[in-house]
Amino acid sequence: MATPQQPIIVTHEGGMRFAAQVRSHRVLVDQPRSAGGEDSAPMPVELLGVSLGTCIALYAQQFCHARGLPYQGMRVEVEQHGARNPNRLREFVVRVILPEKLPAAYAELMERVVRSCPAHNTLEQETVVRVTVETPVPA
Repeated sequence: MATPQQPIIVTHEGGMRFAAQVRSHRVLVDQPRSAGGEDSAPMPVELLGVSLGTCIALYAQQFCHARGLPYQGMRVEVEQHGARNPNRLREFVVRVILPEKLPAAYAELMERVVRSCPAHNTLEQETVVRVTVETPVPA
């Protein structure tokens, strides 16, 4: 079994803004003004698309780099489509846009590689989320 990672610690920053401490990095989230926030950072659910897109981009870049294929100017576009009952994201549409056409021998392999990133696998497979609510124990 994998060694547990250091926990991500989320704290309230005021209003609808929160900060997440990830190792030595600080990530902010907020809500749009239309939802009562200040729109000072992405919404939490948008970070799911950020995670998926950047993970796929990393895998695509590494694939190209290892084979001497061009990747400068590559970009990944992620569309998120929501659903209700329950409120959630129902679909991600991801486009990997490479600066040049891939040689035919690499096209299918690239498709498999970008689908193998951990963020994609997490969203595609059944994932367990355990939540507990803890309150101070009275003295």
